[in-house]
Amino acid sequence: MSPRRPSRYHRKNSRTELYPAKGRDAKMMSQTDGQLHMAVDTGGTFTDVAVRGEDGQMSVWKLPSTPTAPDDAVIAGVEGALERVGRSPGELTRFVHGSTVATNTVITRDGARVGMVTTRGFRDVLAIAHQSRPAIYDQHKRRPEPLIPKEAIVEASQRMDADGAVLVDLDEVSLAETVKPLATLELDVIVVSFLNAYVNPEHEQRAVAVVQDAGVASQVVAATSISAEMREYERSSTAAINAYVSPKITGYIQRLEQGLTAAGMKTSWRMMQSSGGLLSPSDAADHPARTVLSGLAGGVVGAANWSQHLGLQRTVSFDIGGTSTDIALIRDGVPDETLASEIAGLPLKLPAVDVHTIGAGGGSIAWLDPGGGLRVGPHSAGAEPGPISYQRGGKAPTVTDAHVVLGRLGHELLGGEFQLDAAAARNAMVAWGETIGLSAEDTAEGILRVITATMSRGIRKVSVERGIDLRTCDLMAFGGAGPLHAADLAQELGMQSAVIPPRPGIASAVGMLDAPIRHDYATSVEAKTGAALEKLQQIFETMRARAAEQLDDPQAETNYDLLVDARYIGQSYELTVEFDADWERQRAIFEDMHEQNYGFADPDALMEIVVARLVVTQQLEHGALESVASITADVTPSSHRDVYIDGAWRDVPIYDRATFGAKTVIAGPAVIEQFDSTIYLRPDQMAENDTYDFLHIRQATEQE
Repeated sequence: MSPRRPSRYHRKNSRTELYPAKGRDAKMMSQTDGQLHMAVDTGGTFTDVAVRGEDGQMSVWKLPSTPTAPDDAVIAGVEGALERVGRSPGELTRFVHGSTVATNTVITRDGARVGMVTTRGFRDVLAIAHQSRPAIYDQHKRRPEPLIPKEAIVEASQRMDADGAVLVDLDEVSLAETVKPLATLELDVIVVSFLNAYVNPEHEQRAVAVVQDAGVASQVVAATSISAEMREYERSSTAAINAYVSPKITGYIQRLEQGLTAAGMKTSWRMMQSSGGLLSPSDAADHPARTVLSGLAGGVVGAANWSQHLGLQRTVSFDIGGTSTDIALIRDGVPDETLASEIAGLPLKLPAVDVHTIGAGGGSIAWLDPGGGLRVGPHSAGAEPGPISYQRGGKAPTVTDAHVVLGRLGHELLGGEFQLDAAAARNAMVAWGETIGLSAEDTAEGILRVITATMSRGIRKVSVERGIDLRTCDLMAFGGAGPLHAADLAQELGMQSAVIPPRPGIASAVGMLDAPIRHDYATSVEAKTGAALEKLQQIFETMRARAAEQLDDPQAETNYDLLVDARYIGQSYELTVEFDADWERQRAIFEDMHEQNYGFADPDALMEIVVARLVVTQQLEHGALESVASITADVTPSSHRDVYIDGAWRDVPIYDRATFGAKTVIAGPAVIEQFDSTIYLRPDQMAENDTYDFLHIRQATEQE
C-alpha cells in the first residue's frame, strides 16, 4: 500500500480540504450523518478521492497512484480520507469507483493472450479492418496491430446470411479438431465471432460449447454476448478488447473487493462505465470493455449534473489534464453519446459519452516545425519527467512552464506540497526563445496562444461542427489545468461564460458520486414500414424482462428509455432517436434529428430502423450541494504577484478561493488559487461566485 499522509487536514471556513493543516484544526464530519458517500477515481499519476456527508460538506484528497497495483492506492485512499474526516469505511452508504485499468491495459498492450474462431474466409477481419485510414496522406502511418495475432485465429465451417438463415451448418466435429493446435499457445481467452451472428447467434453459442469442451483456453466467449450489432469488424474488435482486458479487470475487481471488505466497508459498490452510468463489480467483470473509457466519463457526468442544476442549456465540458484535453457537448443537462468510440485506434462498439480528446495538456511540449513555426503538443512531458518547473529532469518547455514564466502559476501547487522551480523554467524559456528571436515572456505567451488555438479547434469539433453556435454555450472547465485556460478560451470563442466547479482538479471523482445505475440492451431489427413497429414493441418488452432479471433492486424507481437506430435506406450509418409507436411520428423524430446533425432532411427517401435499444437507469438520490451562503461575499487578496499580460508586467492580486462566499465578485486581472487548481482571470473579465460555490467568469461591462 502507498504510505499514508499525516492524519491532519486543513479547513477554511466551511470547506474541508484534505491536505496538511497550517495552524488550524478542522471539524470532523458529524458522526450522526445518515449518508456518507465516497468516490475514488484512479488516474495514471494521481488517485483522487471525494467524500461527501449528509449536509453536502465535501472533502477531497489526492494521493499518488500505484500503477503496478492500482487497488493499493484505492484502499489507501479510502482508509486515509475517512480517517481524516473522523469516519470509518463501515459508515459508507455509497461507494463508486472509476478506473483506468482497462484503458491502460489496451494502451500498453499488457493484456491477455487471446484467440479467435471466425467464419471460414474471414480470418483476416481484424487485420483488414475498415476503409477508413488514420492519415490518408501519410504513407508511413500504420494502423495499430490487432490485439489477436493471426496465428491465434482459426476458421470454422459455417455460414449464415444477412437475415440469419443458415447457409452452411456449423461443423462441430471439424471445429473440435481445428481448435486443438491453439492449446500450444496457452491462451487465456478465445472469442467466437461469426459473420451475421448478430441476427442469429445460434452458431456462436454452439461453437462456444465445442471450444469449451476442447479445453484449449480457460475462458470462451461469444462476440454477440458483448455486442450484438451489425458490422463484423467493429463487433469483433469490441469482443477482442473485452477478452483482452478481462483477466486483468477480473483480478483487479477481486483484489479490490477483498481489500474493501478487509477495510470494513459494508455497502455494495459500483464501477463507472464508459456510458456515464454505474454497474456492479460482477457486471464489470463480465463486460470489462464497458469500463474502458470510464476515466473520461466521470467528469462529463459531473458537468452534466452541474449544468442541469445551474440551468445551462448548452455546455461544453472541458477537462484538461497533464497530457490531453477531453471535450464533450452537453445539451439540457444530457451529454452527447456515441456508439462508435475508439481506444488506442481500435473501434469499440458500446455506448459511451461522446468525448473528443486532443493532445493538449499542461505537459504538452513546445517545438518548431520544419518551417520554423511554433507548435505545441501533442507530445507531452507526462508525469515523468514532467515540465521543467517540476524539477524531475524535464528539459523541453511545456504549457505549464509558460504559465510559471508568465506568473499565472506561483511557486507551489497542492497547498504548498508541490514546489515549482520558476527560475529553471525561465532560464529554459530564455534559451529556447533566443532560437526564435523572442524574449522569455513573449515565447511563453506564444506557447499559450498556440495551445489556445488548438483547444479552440477541439471545442469547435463538438459544437460548431454539430450545428451549435458557441455564442449560446457556456464552458465548464475543470481538471488540474482547465481553470487556467478557461478565461482565454471563453474570450477567444465568444462563449457566454466560463464556469469553474468548486473542486475542478478532482471533478471526475466528485462528478461520479451522482451517476445513475445503468444497463444497456440492443437488438438488431428490420423495420421499413409502420406494420413492423408492433414487433419492435414486443422486442422492447423482451429486453425489459431481461433488465428486470439483472437489476439489483427491481423495486427501485426505474427509467426505461426506448430508442431506435434509424437511417434513410442506402445510408451507411444511423442516428439513434427516441422510439415512437406511430410510424409518421417516428419518421418526424428521425428527420428532425437528421436536420439538426446534417443540415437537411429528405422527405422523398425511405426510412428504416435497424436496431432497437433499451437504456435502463436507476438514479441514485442526489447528495446535497455544498452551500457557501453563510460565508461573507467580501474578500481581500492574500497577496500580489507580477503577471505578464499582453506584453507587459502587471501587479495582479492573488485570491484564495476557499474564502469566497455567495455573491463574491472579483474583477480581472486576477489569479485565484485553491488546493487542486489555479484560475486565471483576464483584465476584461469579472468572476462571480454563486451560492453553491460555482465561479462564473464573464466579460466585464463598462458599468462594472
